[in-house]
Amino acid sequence: GDEALPGVRAPALQIPAALAVGGAAFYEGSALPGFRHDLFLATLDGAHLLRVRFDPADPDRIAGTERLLDGRFGRLREVVTGPDGGLYLATGNRDGRGEPRPGDDRIIRLWPAQ
Repeated sequence: GDEALPGVRAPALQIPAALAVGGAAFYEGSALPGFRHDLFLATLDGAHLLRVRFDPADPDRIAGTERLLDGRFGRLREVVTGPDGGLYLATGNRDGRGEPRPGDDRIIRLWPAQ
């Protein structure tokens, strides 16, 4: 049945398979302090960066989610924190499933506005 197993908690967040998560990373850089310790998921079919914010008082609890760059760059394959503290994304539009744009595929750096 659907009974919970002893000692096993329900997932804090379920991601629909239709989003096709390509990569995930916790942001540990210093350039974007408002994103520190958030989890970022690069979505291929979802074509957005999903930000998962955790409750500072209870890091096991999700405080909210936010869709960033929705459709702006197409399929997002990977996300990592760079050595300079920026958040880097790789697009995946030339794999036969996306709609390539001039200059695809590319690496995108998220950095604070100057």
